[in-house]
Amino acid sequence: MSLLAAVCAGAQEMNSLLFRRGVTSPELSEESVTFRFIAPKARQVQVSASWLGYLPSALPMAQGQDGVWSVTVPRPEPELYTYTFVVDGVSVLDPANVFVQRDGARYMNAFLVPGGFADDYAQSPRPGNVEHVWYYSAENDMTRRMYVYTPFGFDRSGKTRYPVLYLLHGGGGDEDAWSTLGRTCQILDNLIAAGKAQPMLVVMPNGNPNQYAAQTLGIPVKADVKQYASNFDNYSSLVADVLPYIEKNYPVIKNRKGRAVAGLSMGGGQSFFIAFRNVDKFANVGIFSSGLIGSSAIGGAPFDAEALFPGMYTAPEKYNRFDVIYLACGTEDNRIDGMLDFKEKLEAKGYKGVVWEQYPGAHEWKVWRRNLAAFVQLIFQK
Repeated sequence: MSLLAAVCAGAQEMNSLLFRRGVTSPELSEESVTFRFIAPKARQVQVSASWLGYLPSALPMAQGQDGVWSVTVPRPEPELYTYTFVVDGVSVLDPANVFVQRDGARYMNAFLVPGGFADDYAQSPRPGNVEHVWYYSAENDMTRRMYVYTPFGFDRSGKTRYPVLYLLHGGGGDEDAWSTLGRTCQILDNLIAAGKAQPMLVVMPNGNPNQYAAQTLGIPVKADVKQYASNFDNYSSLVADVLPYIEKNYPVIKNRKGRAVAGLSMGGGQSFFIAFRNVDKFANVGIFSSGLIGSSAIGGAPFDAEALFPGMYTAPEKYNRFDVIYLACGTEDNRIDGMLDFKEKLEAKGYKGVVWEQYPGAHEWKVWRRNLAAFVQLIFQK
């Protein structure tokens, strides 16, 4: 038997065994969700779920016939949720659920409870595309990868010029985070189809200066990158390398009115520096749950916008040129006080376009998905 035939036979045998012992998990009803896991020799199985706070609140599962462990819980409110099983202390994926997401080095199963905000996360019947693009970054002499979302009906001919949102991930994330965990493509597809957002490109680059691409590709990080001022003021490459590549290779609007930059957590801090350092290039900025602006609550130095950008408060006319300054945070996120303080100082100095929103939740994706959905409905309005 050839090696290929042996591998195929092994795969078929494994699939056959799984299907003979198959279970449905998770099983969503109108009132509940049931999780099931086959582990006849396990001593303890738990489910660790996002809406329950993960491990500290992991739910015990009961073993039934044929070694099937299960637990039924009340159906949570509409949202995209993640979970794993904990089998004798070891976190494992649910083999019955092929919907898997990655958050940095952590893998989780996922499921969607439809309704409300979550309807924006569902697959649209008019989907756009996501291109995985390799480009050269001169800043650190690297060939790097970014994701580029193009809307349904995208016209590459140049007859239509599209605005661009440059969307940055948080610490531990990479260029894949916003399209998978953030459901960016589905959110844009649904809002554009409903006429709530303008057709636009969304560029999702890798904001870690030493990474060529997501580490799942197995490419070692680059050791000799330039030294940056901080983990927030470290992405000048977006303006130096990413923006020129997009404007050379895609039919986009090439002025500040057609550009926006936004990000979550670390990416929110990067967006702050990129936007306010380049007021001539960006007319819209979104800062979600920034660890820079809310730094004092997480052990960092107090945020001082005036020290970082002299004139921010003392000569606001220098920076008060944005159409939208969108600031948002989760109500249970300890960064919220710093974010609110920054918002109030901008308003006190007469900054236009300041929008504040807060959503129930902590430092988590359910907040940032809603931030994205709100932000894209504000920008590029004709």
